[in-house]
Amino acid sequence: MKRKLRRVRVRLMRGAGAPSEIAGGMALGLFVALLPVLGLQLPLALLLAEVLRRLAHLHLSRVAAAAGVWLTNPLTAAPLYGLCYVVGRPFARWLLPSSTQATARDAGGLDLAALSGPEALSVVTSLIVGAVLLGVPVAWLGYRITYGMVSRQHARRQERRARRVRPATLVAST
Repeated sequence: MKRKLRRVRVRLMRGAGAPSEIAGGMALGLFVALLPVLGLQLPLALLLAEVLRRLAHLHLSRVAAAAGVWLTNPLTAAPLYGLCYVVGRPFARWLLPSSTQATARDAGGLDLAALSGPEALSVVTSLIVGAVLLGVPVAWLGYRITYGMVSRQHARRQERRARRVRPATLVAST
């Protein structure tokens, strides 16, 4: 697992494209990772990256987008979606009519077995609103961190290339 993660990181850092493209792809992937569409996140991130490329001429790394989606995995899905639900619940109450509010949720609990109709709509709305509210800052933070890492990697690569070229030009000029 550790080796696999390192390979993904190395591929991201050495990937073709400007740091802004790689960081933008990561931000998109992280945002999509929080959306409650488990199983459709990877295709959705790749589709959005392609749509943004064609319609907005915004080039985002699809490799980075795919890597960012893996924030939500079998180990992290339940806690992340639980956090999205908790964050989105107060805002979903404003969006939905009061008749759809579940009394069990008002007491602080959530009975998944009793979900149907308006109660299910309330839970889904809470998840989506919470995912968007959490997804924006997570994507922004992911962009900043990835941009810094990729920029430093590209600068180191340029320095290594310059060191390799410099001795060759000195030998040729003497």
